[in-house]
Amino acid sequence: MNYSRIIKDYLTFNRMEQRGLFVLALMLFGLLIVNIFIPVFTKGKPVDFSPYNREITAFENAARYADSIANRTKNKKQQFNSGKYSIPGGDSSSFKHFKPEKTLVIELNKADTFELQRLRGIGPGFAYRIIKYRDRLGGFVSKTQVMEVFGMDSSRFSGISDHIIADRSLVHPMDLNNVTFKEMLAHPYFPFEITKAIMLYRKEHKLIRNPDELKLIPGIDEVLFVKIRPYIFVK
Repeated sequence: MNYSRIIKDYLTFNRMEQRGLFVLALMLFGLLIVNIFIPVFTKGKPVDFSPYNREITAFENAARYADSIANRTKNKKQQFNSGKYSIPGGDSSSFKHFKPEKTLVIELNKADTFELQRLRGIGPGFAYRIIKYRDRLGGFVSKTQVMEVFGMDSSRFSGISDHIIADRSLVHPMDLNNVTFKEMLAHPYFPFEITKAIMLYRKEHKLIRNPDELKLIPGIDEVLFVKIRPYIFVK
């Protein structure tokens, strides 16, 4: 067997094959370089969780402090109610008839949404609706008008009835001779047909001299007139 010939046949390359091997070697070398350096450039910085840990620790400390305050307040209330609360040098018997703070009472025509949320069963949504309806009315004449707020039922109202009042003097009535069609129509007690009839009456008579004249307008009976009377006046 001629080994030299075999070696020459398999290990000898022409110029074209030599170029191909050279290009292949370059590609392999390039891949090796890329494989070495890419992790260096793509390696991300370690995440620093210390700020989050500090926030969590601060939150937990605040929560524990709030709980301790709440527990102390609760214990003091129990001591007051039981008549066992005492102070150094004082007579604990003087606290046996301790009176709790006054019952919560909210004036509907002055209250904002935050005050209304102090009422049992009144959340942000209901508080907003009450204020919105109050603005449309021009103020509450009676606390029972809260029953007209969308979503209010007798059960919820009975839970807040003893804690709300309505100051009638804070109501803003409309001047029958100057109010516009749009302004009157926006009021819950003045539907389109009634508003239209009042405007036509005012146009025909030039001037409304007394609110009682509205009783002459078809569609305004005694029941409706009593309902709208606090919200109208004439100059």
